[in-house]
Amino acid sequence: MKKLLICLLLLSATGASAQQDATIIKHDFETIVAYTHQKNMDKVIEMTYPQIFKIMPRAQMKAMANGALDGMGIKSIFEEVPLMLKLSPVKKLANASVCLGRYNQSMVLEFKNGALIDMITKTKMGDTKVEKIGSNKVRMKGTQYLLAIKDTYTNGTWKYLRYDDEDAATNAKILSKEILAAATQLKNGLYAK
Repeated sequence: MKKLLICLLLLSATGASAQQDATIIKHDFETIVAYTHQKNMDKVIEMTYPQIFKIMPRAQMKAMANGALDGMGIKSIFEEVPLMLKLSPVKKLANASVCLGRYNQSMVLEFKNGALIDMITKTKMGDTKVEKIGSNKVRMKGTQYLLAIKDTYTNGTWKYLRYDDEDAATNAKILSKEILAAATQLKNGLYAK
């Protein structure tokens, strides 16, 4: 009887921990998306998985995010759309825990140079649809993915990394094979939902 009681207590503690992680991740996902829309790159970088900075230093990432489009004469405006956030279950691995989130995003790009519009509308961008909405504007609308990771690099806290197809090569350089395999499995599960 005593062993059964201990097992039940352990199971309920594990369930409570998983629920707590899911609540934290959901809140963080909504927060990081809001910071992105506000173009508050300092806050986004604070929430980013630290291993990415081995490939791209923080200052470079911030400069790229803030100036890449502006430097090409493109103004970006995030539209407020329902996130329709879907989270995978938290998956515990040998050396990490991961959770994948899928959400909707819509952004209008306004071009100073109209010649770039044709190039953008013809480029394939995974789950993102591009439509011309004016002589110098396009709307990019689609599904985005963020991977939540808790491991030794994050000091036991949740940190986040874009997990779209365009980021696959970068992610392969910084994530363990175990995390990559789990994230692929979680992404396939979210596609099925």
